[in-house]
Amino acid sequence: MKFDKIIATGGIGTGMLFLSSQQKPLGRSESRSVTLSPAKDYCKQQIVLYYTASLLKDKIPVYPVGYVGADGSGSAIIEEMRLQGMDVTYISQSPEYPTTISICLQYPDRETCNFTAGNSASGLVTPEYVKNAMMQIGVDERTIVCAIPEVPVASRAEMVRAGKMKGALTVLSVPVSEAEEFEELSIYRYVDILAVNLEEAQAVAHSSETGEILLRQLADKLGNWNPCLSILMTCGRDGAYTYASQSVERIPPLLGNAINTTGAGDAFLGGALAGIARGMELRKERNDLVFGETTLRSAPELGTICAGMAVECEDSIAFHVSPMTIQGLICKNGWTAENHFI
Repeated sequence: MKFDKIIATGGIGTGMLFLSSQQKPLGRSESRSVTLSPAKDYCKQQIVLYYTASLLKDKIPVYPVGYVGADGSGSAIIEEMRLQGMDVTYISQSPEYPTTISICLQYPDRETCNFTAGNSASGLVTPEYVKNAMMQIGVDERTIVCAIPEVPVASRAEMVRAGKMKGALTVLSVPVSEAEEFEELSIYRYVDILAVNLEEAQAVAHSSETGEILLRQLADKLGNWNPCLSILMTCGRDGAYTYASQSVERIPPLLGNAINTTGAGDAFLGGALAGIARGMELRKERNDLVFGETTLRSAPELGTICAGMAVECEDSIAFHVSPMTIQGLICKNGWTAENHFI
């Protein structure tokens, strides 16, 4: 293993998924009848770290840092994350604020929009709380720190800054609504890997472009702060792109029967984090035309498998994803993979 621990912060909580029968985006003053899905939905940190912990189980510790309410939902979530292989020591429970709840609306084309309660326990994750947890866990050059949405911007910025000062590999995810705030903080100088989807990349770059053009625009802009920054950009059905060492590479999507795209980008990041921890590179030095055309060896390819398996699952976490099921998928499709891949 290249790293010996992963520390993350982000939202921890439950969610509800509603299905719209209309493709038209919900209007500002519109009232629409939708279907409540029985699918289980979760907040972002849980989704990302499920895949990371599942693929690194018994290899290196994964530490979620956050808050839940002192309620039945919060206690159940902590136990769930513990059983998934995470060290839950640094998840606290608040008697004053409830566990975070997130609402997701999914359109017929499987695209989604989300909103999350801001007045919940996740808002208690202060910069001081983050720094204290990092100090107790210990951070050095063999640590990955990952700042995930749904906790305050200042707290995620502190995790990235403090991690960088200690020599850790720093990973940041930036939602559209917070792109300007992160820019004002000049936080990108402390970021090693920026993980964004298409819309988030457009918001950070102030661009309406797509694909490689957008990625290069984003890299040029952020290069003013940090010329060594790498980027992971997911683009739904178009696959994903990486920018590293001033080169762009496209990872084709894993084709399958998409049931629910909620959490696919988070699954990609979780799988990629596990790959990075194993010592995989961000690039395989080749642009495959279809997924698995050449030997699997990069962290984004592991992330793509997790995302591909995730969209075929009704829940926002595909709980069947594990080293064994990934090996089975590789064998089923006749792909080859380097020994360290999984």
